[in-house]
Amino acid sequence: MYKKYLGYTVEEMLEDRDFPIWLKHLSENLELDQLVDDYPQFALKVRQAREIIMILGVKEEPVIQDDIYDMWGKIYQVDQTHQSKIKTRRYHKFLRYAATIVFVMMLTTAGYWKFKKDETFQWYTLKPGTMMRQSRLILSTGEEIDLKKDESTIKVNAQNHAIRINNDSTVALSRVSEKKTEVAMNQVVVPYGKKTIVELADGTKVWLNAGSKMAFPDRFTGSKREVFLEGEAFFNVSPDKLNPFFVKTKDVVIRVLGTRFNVSDYEADKEVMTVLVEGSVSLRENKGMNLFGKEIFLNGHQRALFNKTDLTTKVNEEVDTDRYTAWTEGWFLFYKEPLSNVLKKVERYYNIQVLYTDFFPSDDLISGKLDLKDSIEDVMKVLAHVAKVTYRIEQQKIFVGINNEMPMRN
Repeated sequence: MYKKYLGYTVEEMLEDRDFPIWLKHLSENLELDQLVDDYPQFALKVRQAREIIMILGVKEEPVIQDDIYDMWGKIYQVDQTHQSKIKTRRYHKFLRYAATIVFVMMLTTAGYWKFKKDETFQWYTLKPGTMMRQSRLILSTGEEIDLKKDESTIKVNAQNHAIRINNDSTVALSRVSEKKTEVAMNQVVVPYGKKTIVELADGTKVWLNAGSKMAFPDRFTGSKREVFLEGEAFFNVSPDKLNPFFVKTKDVVIRVLGTRFNVSDYEADKEVMTVLVEGSVSLRENKGMNLFGKEIFLNGHQRALFNKTDLTTKVNEEVDTDRYTAWTEGWFLFYKEPLSNVLKKVERYYNIQVLYTDFFPSDDLISGKLDLKDSIEDVMKVLAHVAKVTYRIEQQKIFVGINNEMPMRN
């Protein structure tokens, strides 16, 4: 875990809520001496941070208000004791670090209780269902409704307390949510091979791609509008400057006032991708205690990739947004994209499993266009021609390899 802190300054170590716990583990296992041999400059910063933590008496548990006042008292005592040396760089730095850590503790404590009251900030538990054959609407009461069509539609009518399905049936919503303090959350589950369009109570339209889930309220209350997503969706958000719109996944929170953007956060993917077509959004890591996480702002035609492993975000300028939104109109556009990524999308859209041979060129980059209205057989013929691979389809499985590697049967 020490690699996480290698590039940290002393201040950044003190700002990290997990650092005291890691430091305690390091001390208990006598690993600090090993760090001195391997990373002498890093070990020095660790020792400085440990000295400050020991003087301040920082605990592993969330601090309480009395602890904060006690820390300020200790800072004052250090200041008085070393008043004659206050001009030295060391104590200037110490007081600055000490003030930093107390400030962090104060905000963290406030944030702890804030998010304790509002645990939905972190994540709304989405029910399983991607293995179902049909898309399904799960009401807040627990009632489940099959949507029947491959491309179904849902429209929330908050005034009539109802949801319109496929323009041919209406489901009444529970009126328990009429109380201002209660908001009923419904959920739509879209299995592989299906798509669904949802129009929310505020007029926002959401296109849900195959293998996705979204939780949404029957109406929006308070000063914010929020939905919870797993998978991929394209949003056309109704503008409302007084009530910002939030899309929350397990990994990121996207804040928007009114704009069009695509977000993809499948559980199996290593990155969360946000592509902004027009308007502006901000995104940050979705952790209830991460009050100091960097907020990234996007403008039109920018793409943000959030890495789930190292928690970094990379922004690309002037991307071709059609490549990331064409799926809403029944197309896959790809330009210099790894063949494995393209086949992963084919898997999700057609609800079929792709199996590879040992020497499959998964990193080969290909460009092209797929019509998703075509059959899987036609799609694979196009990919085989573009990528110079062979394939064999057997029931719900596709075996893909390089030429002359295995006998093919189409």
